[in-house]
Amino acid sequence: MNQLEGRKLKISVVTPSHNRLEYLKVAVMSVQVNVLAPLDIEFEHIIHDCGSTDGTKDYFINNLPPQRIFYIKDQGDNKESTKDRQWIQATEDLRKDGKGELADNITFIRSEHKVPPSQARNICIQKSTGQFICVLDDDDVFLQRTIHNFAYAILQNPTKKFYISDFLRVNEHLQYMTKEDYYGWVFSSPQEMLQAIFDSCHFIQGNVCFSRKLYEEVGGYDESVGMAEDLDLYVRFLIHGHLNVYLPMISHLHRMHTANFSIGCDRDKHYSDLTEIYKRNEDKLKVMGIQLRLSK
Repeated sequence: MNQLEGRKLKISVVTPSHNRLEYLKVAVMSVQVNVLAPLDIEFEHIIHDCGSTDGTKDYFINNLPPQRIFYIKDQGDNKESTKDRQWIQATEDLRKDGKGELADNITFIRSEHKVPPSQARNICIQKSTGQFICVLDDDDVFLQRTIHNFAYAILQNPTKKFYISDFLRVNEHLQYMTKEDYYGWVFSSPQEMLQAIFDSCHFIQGNVCFSRKLYEEVGGYDESVGMAEDLDLYVRFLIHGHLNVYLPMISHLHRMHTANFSIGCDRDKHYSDLTEIYKRNEDKLKVMGIQLRLSK
């Protein structure tokens, strides 16, 4: 089934953020300079500021029109699910002379407190309007043809819902780190890919574009999950029978620095995350013949 519903293809890039304004500005710029030609497609960028105290809020509300700014009203304890949080649209235009330096395809969402990654991403996606979703971390950088290349693959594979690419690791100054590249693998079935993941031979991180319909089909990010919420989502894509299309391209630069969310995620932590993901989906994985066989 074609997933575009008779509309022009639109890709929503979603980026939660907390106290990384200078990195976030670079991430936003990297999305905005994407070159789409010759494809007739659209994109938007949804930013969710999760309680930043570094000037992130002021930067965006002073550079976007009020119709692109939303505030989340909640109890502040993250116990409410995404669907139960209230949205308040800004009413006052704080731009100087009604002009700002940010593009009008950017939407800014403000929560007044820190929000776990799974909830933060669900909130972004709830406010997005594209048929496909790309996740970009606030400290990472898109390449200039990333959106075009994902869009081209989507248009060439209208029944597919899940795409992955390669990415490069860079240091905090965006300098290339040798021997740290990530390359996707080609699998013949969801079962083969799942077994590679639970053998700890393969993983998927931020190098993904997926359809809104697939996201909704599996229930979105699991808001009970802490770390590895992205891998948990992609595992459920595979359990539902959706094998990714692999694109041999570099989608983004993954910035390594001391404040990475995944800092300290060594082999033992990765094994622990995989074990928890397996337990949550154990019955379905066993039916598919998938075993938890972490490599030593």
